[in-house]
Amino acid sequence: MPLASCARCGKMFSKKSSPVCSSCQKAEDEDIEKVRKVAQEIPNLSAEELAEKANVDISVVLRMIDMGLLVNILESSKEVRCGMCGAPAISITKKLCQACLEKLNVEVLKAQSQIKLEAKKPPKIGESLNVHEELERKRKEI
Repeated sequence: MPLASCARCGKMFSKKSSPVCSSCQKAEDEDIEKVRKVAQEIPNLSAEELAEKANVDISVVLRMIDMGLLVNILESSKEVRCGMCGAPAISITKKLCQACLEKLNVEVLKAQSQIKLEAKKPPKIGESLNVHEELERKRKEI
């Protein structure tokens, strides 16, 4: 079973299906119920408004959206803009448009391949093999 960090308390636990540990599950269920009641009473609220009206943390609402427990909130994700270019975002939790997500994936792949190439190069004579010094040098290059 995979280990995960509890979304509420940060404690490591054996993740089955819930993003929270067994100690936090009761509080999570209570918050979910509060959010559901508010969502039924006042439909079409944004995630932030829903969290405020239900008196819960926004992270609870976002977890509910990710788990598919709040479908009507997904309608408000059309208002969310990409953090890189300003186009409509994929979802309220992603905050990137498809084009920027693809660009970011390409950049990550390029960086990974560059790191692999650099790691395969033998060190030059007189060059330090200290891992910490090498990491600092790479950070400064970026």
